[in-house]
Amino acid sequence: MPMRRWIALAALMAVFAACALSPNTGYTEDVDTVRLARAIYALARDDGYDAKLAIGTLAMNRVASPWFGDTLGEVLDEQHQFPLGRRYDAESLAAAHSVLAGRRNLDVHALYYQSADATERRSDAPIQTIGPFSFYAVEAPI
Repeated sequence: MPMRRWIALAALMAVFAACALSPNTGYTEDVDTVRLARAIYALARDDGYDAKLAIGTLAMNRVASPWFGDTLGEVLDEQHQFPLGRRYDAESLAAAHSVLAGRRNLDVHALYYQSADATERRSDAPIQTIGPFSFYAVEAPI
């Protein structure tokens, strides 16, 4: 009997430790939010909040576009579009929450991105540049 109490106490302490160490964001973190935060972090971890918000906005612009998947999961799962790392930080999570709540900082036509200092630049002009990213309305001709 005493061994069960020690096991229960150890389990309870583990739960409390996990709660104390996890970030308190004030939000319920569902699968799409966390996946978007991971994509934002993978692309813009060293950049400012506006760049993070722009990456999230671009993903949501694609969800609204008839040329891409109908859900955020489908858009994020497209090959070679959004890297999905395993990590995210508080700022990337905040940007994901803001975007999913409706906040945008890109033109609704922005559907593609490229590093603003890419060596092989697109032939068309960007419609916006935020942080280190240039955003485009249509796919560049091949």
